[in-house]
Amino acid sequence: MSETIWSNTLKQFRDRVAGLEPVPAGVTAAAVSATFGLGLLTKVLAIASKRKDFAGDRELVRTLLDEGHAQSQIVSRLADEDIAAFHEYLDCLRRKQPTSASTRKAIAVPLNIARAAASGLGLCHQAKDLIHAFVAPDLGTAAALLSAAVRSTLLTVEFNLQQLPEDDPYRVEVMAELTRLSLRFRADR
Repeated sequence: MSETIWSNTLKQFRDRVAGLEPVPAGVTAAAVSATFGLGLLTKVLAIASKRKDFAGDRELVRTLLDEGHAQSQIVSRLADEDIAAFHEYLDCLRRKQPTSASTRKAIAVPLNIARAAASGLGLCHQAKDLIHAFVAPDLGTAAALLSAAVRSTLLTVEFNLQQLPEDDPYRVEVMAELTRLSLRFRADR
């Protein structure tokens, strides 16, 4: 992948999001927010498990930490993939080439970010009884960031789906998954 947002400072990233170039934009910003949410989740779990008075299941904490790190790596990669997918879509438009493959990618990337963020939200839900009260606000912030990432990436998925014909099997498949993800998202909140 030729471009990565991860070499930018936060100021540079913020300025790029606020600038006139088409990407990074909403999906990439949501992905970055999701990595912050996952980072807070892993932080509170690590702090909780290091406490001398921790009476919880250390193996469960280890599992949640590993999964939080894994989801963060996935979302980090997808943030860059979002930029590449949108450039690919714009290239197809400029060259007057068919856009269905690039549209599918512009659907798949934010959908995968939503999946990972929803998974992180589920991890937050599992962690809530394992942490000490003094890090509860950080866990709540993690959940809020992940929740916002799910909602905002699904906005893009829903918009991009409209670019495909209504009877397109991929559109039908993604619509069904959006319903499942929405139900899971509500359950994990």
